[in-house]
Amino acid sequence: MSDFDLPQTPAGAWLAWWIGMLNRGGEGAQPSDWDRYAPAVKARVGAPLTAETLRANWQGNLGRMGEITSVTLETNEFLALIAVVVTTKDRRWVLKVDVEPEPPHAVSRFEIERRHDFQLGFREATAADAAILADIERRCPIVMGETSVHFDRGDDYMAATRLMEDCSIGLASVDGVPAAVSCGAEHVVRVGGVLKKMITVSHLRVLPEHQRKGLWGAANKVLDKYWDHVDGSNAYISVDNLGMQHGFEGTPNKWPQVVHRIPLDCAALAGPAAGRRATPADAHEIVSRLNAFHDDEEMFVPYTAESWTDRLSRAPDLYAWDQVWLTDRAVVGAWAFGNALRAITETGGARTVSRSGVVLDYAFEPGAEAELESLLRAWCGQLAREGFDTLVIYTSPASPGASLLARLGRETERFFMWTPGIAVPEGAEGRGLYVDATYF
Repeated sequence: MSDFDLPQTPAGAWLAWWIGMLNRGGEGAQPSDWDRYAPAVKARVGAPLTAETLRANWQGNLGRMGEITSVTLETNEFLALIAVVVTTKDRRWVLKVDVEPEPPHAVSRFEIERRHDFQLGFREATAADAAILADIERRCPIVMGETSVHFDRGDDYMAATRLMEDCSIGLASVDGVPAAVSCGAEHVVRVGGVLKKMITVSHLRVLPEHQRKGLWGAANKVLDKYWDHVDGSNAYISVDNLGMQHGFEGTPNKWPQVVHRIPLDCAALAGPAAGRRATPADAHEIVSRLNAFHDDEEMFVPYTAESWTDRLSRAPDLYAWDQVWLTDRAVVGAWAFGNALRAITETGGARTVSRSGVVLDYAFEPGAEAELESLLRAWCGQLAREGFDTLVIYTSPASPGASLLARLGRETERFFMWTPGIAVPEGAEGRGLYVDATYF
């Protein structure tokens, strides 16, 4: 129990337990604690299954919120209450608790929100907000050691979202002024051989002057519409991005396998044309190659001819049949991403600007690594002639072709992945980790 004078009601008892566990940093946590949560809440937050992961989750929350020092009730009913708490970090939080009427009175709603001395707003962004969203991203560098990177999506911020099946963008504001953006996309993945519905959260940007004000959570509120029918979420964080990793401290289901983002130098690798452009008549052949190549990788969902055709139909001005190139035993499909994105990197006072393409789909049959390489070099040559400097491709250490791609790449950028709500399957560290670059 906590040390605060909370009501002796089912809702009050649940909150007293929660505050006590938070302030102790999860000391004494047991898997049976999850009996205190209703199934719908467990599905949303992703239930850790061991005492160790539970404690890590509590410690992460304690680090984020601070120890609770006072509690004031705004509403107090037998099965529901709203409390305002103050923490050692001099922050105020609103805790909303509803519990089920029958013992053991599991919590059916538990929401945590920051309370501010300014007006915090959020809404779902639309195409009319493209310039605002792009401006926020330009003003939010990602700092990794001595290097900072920021992105400029130009006039088509929504380009990447049009390649996704179902994407929403949250826009948070401070006193009515836009200050943060976050994107979330629902899609299906395969984990441990089982299909799961997932929200991939990406492109979080908070203006530097408004960081640590709770805007991350506010921008993500537009994703609430997904939680009642998805299994969990995922996010990719650079191994070198210590600031974002701190925000994920205590988040459950961190994968043992990392993702490799490999930039290919277009000028250095530029080669002659290779293969031919695909047509709708190639759908079954392309699907067969992709499925055989990626089948053993986690997160990959086998295509059908219909689902593959749908992929090329979402935004044909960005990615269509003529951007998928075939040889006898290899395939590469790429998008000239740099038409909608420039990456500006600053290191030690030096500034570089990069325009890149990205490989969205690729595969080769056993023994046909040379054909994959010829297609990648052909793409590098094409992009170099159009003023691009980089072609990005994704893999993982245990994925097929990883050694070839590492050899071709000028470097390897590593990313951790978390899937809160979806447990990491046994043996995942020995399998490849597929990344659909559309959602990265």
